[in-house]
Amino acid sequence: MANPMSEMLMMEMSPADDGGMKAAKELDVVEDENVRSAAPVVTIKARTVKSLLDATNKVLGMFGAEPLQIVAVELEGEELPVPVIKALSMINAAMNDYMGEDAVDMAAMETDKGALIEIAKLQKVLSDKGFKKFLTSAPKAETVATEMTEDMGEEVDEVDEDAMMMRM
Repeated sequence: MANPMSEMLMMEMSPADDGGMKAAKELDVVEDENVRSAAPVVTIKARTVKSLLDATNKVLGMFGAEPLQIVAVELEGEELPVPVIKALSMINAAMNDYMGEDAVDMAAMETDKGALIEIAKLQKVLSDKGFKKFLTSAPKAETVATEMTEDMGEEVDEVDEDAMMMRM
């Protein structure tokens, strides 16, 4: 049986509904502005930007994600591009789940020297066999949802049995 709420969401996001598409685009713009506001202002050479993009793309490959299609240019007092920040944030979240610490410190990338240190950290992630295994063995969202539902059902049954035993 279909969930009425998911049917409403599907109707709201149907391609025929321009309002839903406009709302999604507006949310994307707001998200990009939030990401941009948290981005460090950097002054790094094009060569360093290229190294950062290369390392980021290699780590993204471990996730099965598409590589970033960004041209490496010198960044003089500018923010890192939003797609780079999003990709590094995703990598950081996975590393934090894996070992309880971030792989990259965005604030440290303000200069060439700091960016090179952070690039070395990304390259280290590439050779971490445990991280590769973690990524391939991470549970799928559907599996987690099913397990949570099953666990909740078992807990309810146990509580009901305990309540019935108390009444006797």
